[in-house]
Amino acid sequence: MSSNLPVLATDRLKIIWFLLLFYTVIISIPAVAFDRFTAHGGPVRDLALSPDGRYFVSASFDYSAVLWSSDDVSEMATLYGHEAALNTSRFSPKGEWLATAGDDGLVLVWPTNELHSGNVIPVVLRGHKGKVVHLAFSPDGQTLASASWDGTIGIWPMGSGLKNAEGRRRFIKGNDGPVNAVQFSDDSKYLYSAGYDGQIRYWQLENDEYLRSIVDNGWSVSVFAVDEARGILAFGSSDGVMKVIQLSDRKELLYIGEERVPVLSIDYDKKSGLLGFGNAKGRVLLTDTNDWSVIRDFHAANGPIWSLLVMPDRQSLMVAGLDDFITRWPIYEFPPEFLDKPGPARRFHPKQEISNGESQFARKCSVCHTLMADGKRRAGPSLFGVFGREAGGLEGYSYSLALEQSNIIWSAATINRLFKEGPDKVTPGTKMPIQRMKNAKDREDLVSFLQSATQD
Repeated sequence: MSSNLPVLATDRLKIIWFLLLFYTVIISIPAVAFDRFTAHGGPVRDLALSPDGRYFVSASFDYSAVLWSSDDVSEMATLYGHEAALNTSRFSPKGEWLATAGDDGLVLVWPTNELHSGNVIPVVLRGHKGKVVHLAFSPDGQTLASASWDGTIGIWPMGSGLKNAEGRRRFIKGNDGPVNAVQFSDDSKYLYSAGYDGQIRYWQLENDEYLRSIVDNGWSVSVFAVDEARGILAFGSSDGVMKVIQLSDRKELLYIGEERVPVLSIDYDKKSGLLGFGNAKGRVLLTDTNDWSVIRDFHAANGPIWSLLVMPDRQSLMVAGLDDFITRWPIYEFPPEFLDKPGPARRFHPKQEISNGESQFARKCSVCHTLMADGKRRAGPSLFGVFGREAGGLEGYSYSLALEQSNIIWSAATINRLFKEGPDKVTPGTKMPIQRMKNAKDREDLVSFLQSATQD
């Protein structure tokens, strides 16, 4: 018996050493797992990389786009010009233009050589009757396409100069419902489009003729990417399907669809073959299309992933969603499966116990509004000192004409009415999203909280 004691003691020491090492690694992982970068006052809807990889842009719910340096992820410039939330941004093939678009139905084109000047003025392209959710430049740089929820695809000729683009615009009709995404063929003569009708359509741009449907999914196709050189097409849909097919015979190369969670984002890096999907519950799936292996499958956020971007080093992935910040995740060095939905509680999804009034503010108001006099920019004005203030009367905020011309004075009664009847009834023509609170107690608690929280 005594001869076995040294061995058992050694084994115990090994086990203790292993457990200490294991817990040290696990505990230390969240501290080094990802980096967060903040420049917005609202959720980030889209990310776009410049052709040379030196810069990328984030488009936000706060009506702004931010230009970042790819190397150190530092903020280079903030662009204002839209009248509502931004949904998308894209650089032209040679990088001389940056196009942005949003809920205001406008497409703004910015000269990139003036972005750092601080007073850059974009060219405004008008014509859509609904929000614009996606943009694409043709590979030859002669045309810009816009996908809109008005059911049309905007075609903006750029060859004769930006100032002539609006006058020479045209709109492709024929989609059954909103259009979610567009992409040009490699020769710039054809266009792919995806939309609410579940189809990925193929158009000839010479006469805007609809040629055929490459995909008929049955559920709305949210995002897609085509690599004609390799003959593959990847797409994600509202029923949670992530799929890759061959263009030639529709042969299925990758299929993931066990979750009924809408797929909201896609990024395909042609040089490396990395393909990423993001869904409405924070899941990120990254695969290598060279051998169809899944590199990463993890929860990157406590909510929707609206955009993914493989960074130029091909070692990191930028993620954007229902947060003011963007997050950079290492692709190979860190195993995200150790983390189960990382991150602190959001201001609009608080985890701690709070009053019902504060909870209603967090869920209904805090994405657009702050309670601080010098708070971060949001899509809406600060509510600090709102009681007794005339609607449209806060200096420094760009209000809609409808609100500026209203005669509303914000009070307990008018704020209660705003959420009872809805902004479309109380303040018609304003930027405020349509939302109502049917429960009278919830409205009363919200008003009571605001009366306290917005005072000096």
